Amino acid sequence: MEQDEASPRVGALTRLGRQRDFSLPRFRRALLLASRHARKGEILRLLFSEWVGVALSLQDAEESWDEIETLFPQMREKLGRPLSLQTALLHHFHSRRGKLKDPVLVPERELSKLRLSALTDPLTGLYNRRFLLEHFAREIARAERSEGIASVVMLDLKDFKAVNDRYGHPAGDNVLLRTARVVRQSLRTVDAGCRWGGDEFVVVLPNTNLLYAVEVAERIRKRVSALSLPYRSELRVGVHYGIATYPTDGKTVDFLLKVADLRLYQCREQANFPGAERRNYPRFSPADTSVRLLRQGADPWTVPIVDVSFGGVALRAPQPEKWPKRWTGEIFRRLNSERHPVRLKAINWAPLPDGGVRVGCAYV
Repeated sequence: MEQDEASPRVGALTRLGRQRDFSLPRFRRALLLASRHARKGEILRLLFSEWVGVALSLQDAEESWDEIETLFPQMREKLGRPLSLQTALLHHFHSRRGKLKDPVLVPERELSKLRLSALTDPLTGLYNRRFLLEHFAREIARAERSEGIASVVMLDLKDFKAVNDRYGHPAGDNVLLRTARVVRQSLRTVDAGCRWGGDEFVVVLPNTNLLYAVEVAERIRKRVSALSLPYRSELRVGVHYGIATYPTDGKTVDFLLKVADLRLYQCREQANFPGAERRNYPRFSPADTSVRLLRQGADPWTVPIVDVSFGGVALRAPQPEKWPKRWTGEIFRRLNSERHPVRLKAINWAPLPDGGVRVGCAYV
């Protein structure tokens, strides 16, 4: 019971000791009041541990306090400026008694908060841009050592500006918060989601190839598109995304982010041309990606991919009239030995400016 009654007073003493305009007489009075509920040495022992991280016995704590009461006025007079009791304690235990090797003025739990603040975005709680760049570099280095892969997804919100313009920035911040929650809930433990800036987000996916990264991006897009906006608005936000993969799209952080940003731009542009309302999924064009089509009783055909999405791929075909409606094959990339088996169904054919034919295919 006595300890419970003394706890609030110990907290008040802790705060007094950190103030730059520390008053020794005021602290003595507060210490005397707290000592009515618990032994003075016990209170001082707790305070010294909280302030400077020194573990003392009850007797040592009381003896140290007698020394501090003498030292503090001397230090204030010599320095000639405001001084906290915590600073005097650090000097006493570090310089005079040698009990501290690395003196710090900030307690461990405050340091933990500062570390967290340095890594996260203050609005959304996702990692910030600085952390993402360092983390992505580590994942690339790990993939290089293990001859593995890693993907990065860059996303931005479609029609987000309309929310800000119509309902104001508080409503826009609410959309960003809810989008961040969707990103966080859509990832594995080993993945990292970051707010890149404004309405842009970036996700790092270790050990994930292009097509599986598209699945993650599409999962986020569907969930964000289902969010209801405030005030019963008819507006809906959507998501555009671009993806890049190490090592096929590049081997440095900067280059991979540039590739992902380029594909994000392609995705945004392809969503704007006439007839886009018929498209169920965003698309972008991956470089050096092809499909090897397996044909019964004949050599396989290898054709380049024009663009890719969660719903299917579009191929550059030389002779569409000879193609069956359905076939099996595998998607592969020039600099990656991994093969991704697929079964495709031809949906439509359209001429390309260079004389080839674009075959739109769905996964089956």
